[in-house]
Amino acid sequence: MKLSKRGAKLIEGFEGFRSCPYRDAVGVWTIGYGSTKGVNSNTKCISQAVAEERMMREIDATYGAAVNKIGGLNQNQHDALVSFVYNVGPGGIAPSTGIGKALRAKQWNRAADELLKWDKAGGRPLAGLTRRRKAEHALFLSKPEKSGYTDSELRWMREYDQLLRAKKDKDRRRVLRRVMTEQRKRIWRAAQKSGWDKADRRARYRSLLARTT
Repeated sequence: MKLSKRGAKLIEGFEGFRSCPYRDAVGVWTIGYGSTKGVNSNTKCISQAVAEERMMREIDATYGAAVNKIGGLNQNQHDALVSFVYNVGPGGIAPSTGIGKALRAKQWNRAADELLKWDKAGGRPLAGLTRRRKAEHALFLSKPEKSGYTDSELRWMREYDQLLRAKKDKDRRRVLRRVMTEQRKRIWRAAQKSGWDKADRRARYRSLLARTT
């Protein structure tokens, strides 16, 4: 699963944009939208566009990848956790933490409440972190917007994408491609009868097509 635009805006809003390197609240060298990897006092200043690209690249490689190891998440839960681990590091959802244990037990309300406990830096509460944790808590518990996809389609695509990223279980991926191909054909036949006037029908077809060709 990828970070949505809503999730990206949440992160950018709390991180804020800084074109040149600076030390954050606990003294870590940072640049752009909260990027820290390889940053020091000699790091060159960057544009906002470059900062966005860097943030998304780091999220895909590290933070989003850590969240994707936890199954059963919807888009809002995924986005809230990516914001959380981007701020505190992947260790925040490790099996040894309160939130990590709750997530692996699929105890979603407990996991959301555990987020609120991570509002300290250097051992003291910070108002900015408290606001961020409350926003992540609210997003985690909010219902995802209706996408037009069926529950089965979302389940197939999510499982297929996870297996593909992990390069695992070719047989299962083959089965998923087969069922998605059949569903794609059903959508095509329905469109031939009543047209492509529904945007969600077109999006569903394209998403399934991308995974089966």
